Amino acid sequence: MMRAGIVLLSTLLLVDAAAAFTSAPCSALRKITGSIGHTPLHTPSSISPRCLAARRPTRMAETSAYEVVPCTRRFEFVPYGEKYSGGEKSICVDGLVLGADLDLSHWMNNKTPTEYKADLSTEIVFKWLKIQAAAKYPSREFLNAVVLNNHFDTDGLMSAWALLEPEKALDYESAMVSAAGAGDFGEWGLSDRGMILDIVFSKLGKQAGSDKAAYEELLPKVEELLKSIPKQPHLWKDEMDELDEAFDLVCDDIVTVSRLADKKTKFTHAQGEVGDIGILSHPKGVKPVPGPVISRTFSPVMKTQGKSVGRILLAMEQDGGCWSYVYQRPGYAWADTVTRPICTKPNAALLVEQLGAPWTADVASLGLTVICKTLEPVSYSPDEMADMLLTFERGILPRGLASS
Repeated sequence: MMRAGIVLLSTLLLVDAAAAFTSAPCSALRKITGSIGHTPLHTPSSISPRCLAARRPTRMAETSAYEVVPCTRRFEFVPYGEKYSGGEKSICVDGLVLGADLDLSHWMNNKTPTEYKADLSTEIVFKWLKIQAAAKYPSREFLNAVVLNNHFDTDGLMSAWALLEPEKALDYESAMVSAAGAGDFGEWGLSDRGMILDIVFSKLGKQAGSDKAAYEELLPKVEELLKSIPKQPHLWKDEMDELDEAFDLVCDDIVTVSRLADKKTKFTHAQGEVGDIGILSHPKGVKPVPGPVISRTFSPVMKTQGKSVGRILLAMEQDGGCWSYVYQRPGYAWADTVTRPICTKPNAALLVEQLGAPWTADVASLGLTVICKTLEPVSYSPDEMADMLLTFERGILPRGLASS
């Protein structure tokens, strides 16, 4: 049993904030490694001069003091699709569990109260904790609630642990949110910290053998792991080196970056929009860069700060000057987001009907945000293909929107 409930008296100090990405052909053609204090977490053995020149360590200091309200919460895993049937008050984090009394989730079709909504479930939980703590007369309704989830991932683990141990979790809020973003959205930010944490939490979760077992094994160890993982490079160095090598391909213009602006304003945001298309062109023999590299190349721009790309086109050169393509939305687009811009989900079947062979919308195995792909190489260049996709998507709006 774990204590929960707090009265928040904290302030968050940001020290040595990292410089923002500069605008180049893409917004993030520079590599920046995070740190604890001023010691880099991860330095790959080989870094291109252009990337190395922009690396800056970052440091985030958090100071807090809390008055703890004695109470208990416990965790219960409910398999996906099943209903919670217990008699205790319950909070569902990250996923959606039928029968829960309160949703603190960013999954689509959630019932999270508006005042708690945020992009990541971990952020939602921290927001809920802080609002509860700041209330003059904090509600006691969920002080002894059962915390529920229906799947295991880093965002789910961070969300659940924050509710079980809020007075501890708030001291690690920044690291936990970064890890959740790396896990759920594939986001590799200014710091390596979140990516490193997600690599290890995901690895340990798989080793547990099942989602239920992963929570049983890891929830009691979260604080220890948050402290120790960055100091154990044998747990994550190979994966981080692979990401660094892939990002160096972008930095060194081996994988070239371009962007097709969506300048049309015929439709309102509510009716649907396509957005700019970010293009990553891979020379023959180079495999597509992974999601974290895509996110660092076309990093999300918050709604009030500018315009993000709404689509990603991965172009892979084939024999005879032809190209294979994968067309997708950004990694966060599947979730119910607040600060990251909404990326309209098109009716993929209708779009593929417009594109014709060899395009297919049978892409479920490629992830939640992939729209369509080619089954065979085509002769259109990446720029020509992007323009065609933008034109066809524009042509089917707003009737070409998917229902969710």
